[in-house]
Amino acid sequence: MDTRLIETRREEIATEIAELKGRLKTLQSELDELAIVERVINRLTGSPVSTTPTEPEKPGTKPTIRQMIKAALMDARQRGVPGLLPKDIRAFIKTTYGQEIGQQVNTTASRMWHELKEIEKDQATGAFFLPKEKPADDTTVESPSTGFDRNQEPGREAGQGGAP
Repeated sequence: MDTRLIETRREEIATEIAELKGRLKTLQSELDELAIVERVINRLTGSPVSTTPTEPEKPGTKPTIRQMIKAALMDARQRGVPGLLPKDIRAFIKTTYGQEIGQQVNTTASRMWHELKEIEKDQATGAFFLPKEKPADDTTVESPSTGFDRNQEPGREAGQGGAP
């Protein structure tokens, strides 16, 4: 029996599978992008956010609580909000992901701040925020740089090797 026919057909099938996987990946990316756009438009227009998933959920695709907290804080940063209280993070997670998390937000956010140093916390208000987003006050204004931008003499630049 001639096995070349079988080998040829197997190669054709493998090529077709590879093409279909590429097409599936492209379609999945587009579907994910459309879901993001829909959430943004709904948030900006004040329309209720649909909590029904657009596709069956695969194991391992559900974001972790840490990822959802970071997403809430990133959203707050983009909207110009200096930080979020745990109740506001819970509300974001409920409207965005359709999940009721409860007090787990408090413990996870506290661990992310205190132990993991992934986020920061305003001790006075209890609001969490992404690093470098703390509202500035008069005592946190930095002095001007005293680095390499100084010239020895006005109108004269440093020579070769940094010598004047």
